[in-house]
Amino acid sequence: MQLPLHCPVRSMELAHVRHKIRCGEEPDNPLLINHWLTEENQGPESTRDELRQRYESQFTLLLETIIDELVPANWRCICLDNINRPLQSLKQISDSMQSDEQIQYLLRELAVQSHYVRHSLRF
Repeated sequence: MQLPLHCPVRSMELAHVRHKIRCGEEPDNPLLINHWLTEENQGPESTRDELRQRYESQFTLLLETIIDELVPANWRCICLDNINRPLQSLKQISDSMQSDEQIQYLLRELAVQSHYVRHSLRF
């Protein structure tokens, strides 16, 4: 039985998974990101603003992990491989020039940040 997204137990489980991703606690488990994104994106219908906030939060978590040089390099590369998923979701719900500009801002931020850490992602 799957718990509703707003259920405190499910929220705690998702918070734990987000922590594991952010800290790279399971660097040899790339399916953890799939599990997290799937679980976090399921649940009751959300408004466009709530979805936008959720996808931006997913992007931010992955970006913070990518640029954290204390996290294992292979895990950071896995996060880099998956950061397009919340961006694609944002593009799908984009309904205004402001939404498009925010997506472009996130893409620029990714480009700048990954430029600074690219040397540490080679292993």
